[in-house]
Amino acid sequence: MSQFETEIVQDPKRLAALKPEWDALFATMDADRSVFMSHLWYDCWWRHFGKKAELFLLVLRRRGETVGIAPLMRRRLTLHGLPVRGLVFVANGNSLHNDLLVRGEDRDEVLEELARFLCEERVGWQYIELHHFPAVSPNCAGFAAALARRNVPVRLFSSYDSPFLEVRGGWQQFISSRSQRVRKTLRNIANTMERSGVVEVSEVTDWDGYMSVREDVLRIARNSWTHRVGDSLAHPLNGPFFEELAYGAAKAGWLSLWLLRLDGKAVAFEYHLRGCGKEHALRGSYDEEFHRLSPGAFLETEILKRIFSEPHVVERYDFGGSFDDYKKRWSDSSLDHATICAFNKGAYCRLAAFHELAIVDTARRLRNLWRKRNVNA
Repeated sequence: MSQFETEIVQDPKRLAALKPEWDALFATMDADRSVFMSHLWYDCWWRHFGKKAELFLLVLRRRGETVGIAPLMRRRLTLHGLPVRGLVFVANGNSLHNDLLVRGEDRDEVLEELARFLCEERVGWQYIELHHFPAVSPNCAGFAAALARRNVPVRLFSSYDSPFLEVRGGWQQFISSRSQRVRKTLRNIANTMERSGVVEVSEVTDWDGYMSVREDVLRIARNSWTHRVGDSLAHPLNGPFFEELAYGAAKAGWLSLWLLRLDGKAVAFEYHLRGCGKEHALRGSYDEEFHRLSPGAFLETEILKRIFSEPHVVERYDFGGSFDDYKKRWSDSSLDHATICAFNKGAYCRLAAFHELAIVDTARRLRNLWRKRNVNA
């Protein structure tokens, strides 16, 4: 008999009510935690993006204490034409990092129990797909191994690298570490911007301040390239989420909204969350009318200058997302993110596993080999 009690949370109202015990578990996690594991993040996320999925959050307790939370949801997925009932993180493109919440001293037992519960209880999944799992998290390899011990097909693979900076040594030491070409480019951008008018960079950390610049932020977002592709802060799907998140983050002391003004007009912004010793860059946009001035790069430089002046506040700067070329001017370091895939027991699941892990993988390897030969021909 299991020493754990596992609650399946499927009602969003129950998710909201979990805040006290969620916050208590979150507080025990020290360096392992990030704002993306907070109750604030998931509760806000579900209200705005949860309509097309079924909440399936697992809460593990031992002797009345909450020792683990798996923030999961169920949704229909298709694996190269095969429909499956999937179990995934409560996440979308706005979620930079996903993880399980586990009390460190109980980690091995909690991960083992989570795998046992998922594989032995009838909980209605055929396929697990956990994206954006930081590979350095002890939960990542630990959970994959626990699933494998349940004799289900498991695949753990690297999915993408996300750039970051360790904030130490001061701005001058940092900028001196960048290439001469990068330093020259940044000097030229700064000189061009400062010749163009009166420049002001400000940071907003409270709700009243956010509301005072809200219209400026939305105007910039609507005039940015991100709006053309349907993913700006002003998009109907994103705007309400980020506004409610700003309200909660301001109350928690996590809001960090940066604004660049030129001759009094707001021309660029960056929307960050700052908590647990980390600054996360979630969104940034600039008004395309000012494209020639590189306002985004200028604002990024000014933000980093200020962050390096207070290394006791921010220990790590998270650029967010994949390691795009423009981010390489700032950082050579990246955090590897992994994906865990697992197939449940049963005939259909075995078919899906064979399809993905044998047929599709073999076809992919042959395609890559063919491309390599063509390149070398």
